[in-house]
Amino acid sequence: MSDSRSDTLSLPVDVAVIGGGISGLWLANRLHRAGYSCVLLEARELGEVQTLHSQGIIHGGLKYALGGALSSESEAIAGMPDRWRQLLAGEGEVDLRGVSVLSQTQHLWSAGSLASRFTTFFASRMLRGRIDKLAFADYPAALQDRRFRGAVYRLDDLVVDTDSLVSTLAAPIQPHCLQVQVSADQLHWHEQGLAAITLPGVTLQPRRAILAAGAGNAALLDDARRAGLSPLPDTQLRPLQMVMVAHAQPLPLYAHCIGASNKPRLTVTSHPLPDGRMVWYLGGDLAERGVGLSAEALLADARQELATLFPWLDFSTAEWATTAVERAEPRQGSLAKPDNAFAEAQQNLIVAWPTKLTLAPDLGDRVAALLSAQGFVPQHPQPTLPDDLPRAHPGRAPWMTAFGDRHD
Repeated sequence: MSDSRSDTLSLPVDVAVIGGGISGLWLANRLHRAGYSCVLLEARELGEVQTLHSQGIIHGGLKYALGGALSSESEAIAGMPDRWRQLLAGEGEVDLRGVSVLSQTQHLWSAGSLASRFTTFFASRMLRGRIDKLAFADYPAALQDRRFRGAVYRLDDLVVDTDSLVSTLAAPIQPHCLQVQVSADQLHWHEQGLAAITLPGVTLQPRRAILAAGAGNAALLDDARRAGLSPLPDTQLRPLQMVMVAHAQPLPLYAHCIGASNKPRLTVTSHPLPDGRMVWYLGGDLAERGVGLSAEALLADARQELATLFPWLDFSTAEWATTAVERAEPRQGSLAKPDNAFAEAQQNLIVAWPTKLTLAPDLGDRVAALLSAQGFVPQHPQPTLPDDLPRAHPGRAPWMTAFGDRHD
């Protein structure tokens, strides 16, 4: 391959971050605040692929206790809600004071069967005061009907608005966020990692490169392997097909519905629209089953599920839509979910996945520890990028794309 860098502006930079979802934005913010020069490259809009499709739940692993025991996964993330609350108050390594909190708590309710009530009760006994059983008067409004049968618990989790999260993380680093689809011939590798990234008129020369591109990490890692870097992690995908229900009922709900199994039958979060309506965003087992269904079949399934769980609510005038999510993470045995955030260094390359939105602070800690272990300290000033290079800007949540442009 010929080198086309001779007639371009060479810009040294401490760190190049490839990927503009929660992991790339979080790491770029943390590095920027720590004094490192940093450039972020994103092929699409910031947060568009996974982060803005998230339900925004910042959980401490409580839902993983539904099988009757606290797993290593739930123990590892138990402190995340408190960690996020500190950051939301402006205390910590990333400033999240601009993020809107949709709910300070998450709820858990049983669907009413003997098996589901037992599962929920048994889980609550394992949680050592981290979950409270509620009286009927304290139920979320959507569940305050005398036809409801089951039990409701309040969890020490919170739900953040993903639009404001992406915008808040983008704001301090916006001039350094480039919208570019980096192709293989623009990446110049050597035995130590990524030596240069060729852009129109500019060649970035990063001292470290962080691959934080979610599902896009797979192709980037293939390029790195061809350049001789090894061993490098493999990628696995766990897809979902989420359902969005736009309705006019003033009933915000942030809750997991538990059936007889050890995972949520349905997870509901609520998101306001500009026209005053509200979207119920439906995840859980419904979204996992939806991967194998057509959109029409999944919507029929969702209508039946809401009719079964909320027979007192009228969704006859609601608008319905689906959206696909492709969650990406490091490959595990039997495609199991990873226990923690993931960061691994190979020479001057770091590969990163948060694995869950809630674990973004843990990812930051892991990357910071890797850099510290390598004795990596800030060296170059923040480069001034040419104005004609396109900047990446925050994307839109899927419910805004589906319903937010409606004009009455």
